[in-house]
Amino acid sequence: MTTAVVISTVITEQSAQSAVLALNDDNSIAAFETSSSDNPANDGLLFWTIDNINHLFHNQFWYRIGSTSKENEINALNLIGINQTQPASNQLSATYAGNGFEMVLNFQLDGGVPGSGTSSLFENIDIKNTSSNKLDFHLFNYTDFDLTDNGQDDTVKISTDMATQFDSFTLGKEVINPSASDYQVSPFPNILDALSDNFPTNLSNVGGPLTGEDAYAFQWDFVLEPEKSFSIKNYKSIKPVPEPTINLGCLIGFGSLGMLWRLRRISLLKKQNSFFHL
Repeated sequence: MTTAVVISTVITEQSAQSAVLALNDDNSIAAFETSSSDNPANDGLLFWTIDNINHLFHNQFWYRIGSTSKENEINALNLIGINQTQPASNQLSATYAGNGFEMVLNFQLDGGVPGSGTSSLFENIDIKNTSSNKLDFHLFNYTDFDLTDNGQDDTVKISTDMATQFDSFTLGKEVINPSASDYQVSPFPNILDALSDNFPTNLSNVGGPLTGEDAYAFQWDFVLEPEKSFSIKNYKSIKPVPEPTINLGCLIGFGSLGMLWRLRRISLLKKQNSFFHL
């Protein structure tokens, strides 16, 4: 509850060019920092609480144009528009302008029934080439979940179109479209350090599984023709780990054994009755 109040205050007091904006729906709250700070871990999505438990440490988008320059976080771009129908609604759109392109981030938070431990977050990214030249574009989606507010016990696995992360209580999943050119899971803060340095980064396609304080990222490589756009859809979901269930085959097996035991018992009783009537 305290977190939600602080976020609302920030929205009121800061301008649209620098603000922490809240997404709020049913049992869920998420916070998005629109501006850029000295610490990249303080930008982008800062947390995602479900039933008052935080499951996200950091989620941010990075980009690079060409094959030789460094990556930059999108928060370093010029923020030219924010669209949120009301403070702390469940939808948010932020538009950034770069050198020859514009990028729009659309977020939608769908919380679950209070107490369910479930929630979903949709992220749609649209990149448009506003220049008269082709753009050799590279986009990175970096995510650091700390499920159940603790990442030390998390296990992560990633592929070209999906990442899964779980601990003893919670399961997190991210599904993307289109599939990534490259991907990587690595101990924190290896990927973040690589994106933050002065050299170009290409993810290693190490998919895990890894257990511990880890983070993962997707990478898309594409060429944007003048006035053309490229869109990416990300779907993140959090839910409790399902309770263990008895395998149907085991139930059938146990049922068969029970029936066999009953048939043997009936047969034994018939033999006993025949003996007593001799």
